Amino acid sequence: RINIQHRLVYQVLKEIKTVKVIRMWTHYE
Repeated sequence: RINIQHRLVYQVLKEIKTVKVIRMWTHYE
């Protein structure tokens, strides 16, 4: 049960990081 929650949090963090990177790239362009 804890593993599933940890996985969810990890996925969300990964998505947030990706969005941040994309925003940075779009900002630079």
